[in-house]
Amino acid sequence: VAVGLACAENFMYVFFLGGSRSNSGAIWQELMILLFRSVFPVHALAAAMQSINMIRKFVEERQNHIGVGRIILPAVLLHGTFDAILLSITTYIEAKYEQLYENGGNDEDDLPFNAFAVNLVAWVSILGLMAFGFGWYMIENRRQTKRLALIEVRGTVDEKPTALVFA
Repeated sequence: VAVGLACAENFMYVFFLGGSRSNSGAIWQELMILLFRSVFPVHALAAAMQSINMIRKFVEERQNHIGVGRIILPAVLLHGTFDAILLSITTYIEAKYEQLYENGGNDEDDLPFNAFAVNLVAWVSILGLMAFGFGWYMIENRRQTKRLALIEVRGTVDEKPTALVFA
């Protein structure tokens, strides 16, 4: 489901929001958007993050104390932060162009922002976010693997397996 949603969303961004058809560079804009959105598998990572608490709710605990909010919160924070980073960068670029036009500039002038710095901030921010999300998932996955192994050895589900401490 996550991969299908990601594919549909990426096509929407590329083909409907990816640039002006009158611009000869639109194909490159569309390809760059597709590349940027495809390199970072935010939907797949968000689905993996949700799976941790889904398994906790339906497999680990006999009494289901985990609600929908706890299941989706890590994924919502990850995806929301990802979108906020992209939106912030886009807003900055649009503000710089608006400032250029207000000062009498046009599209033939140089870029009104430092493209290297903007791209560097974007890549470092997104890579940092993805590394954090992947790290969170790996830590939680290891903890969950240990809890599930303990359940398998005992042959029963504890009332509160999260109270166990693993080294």
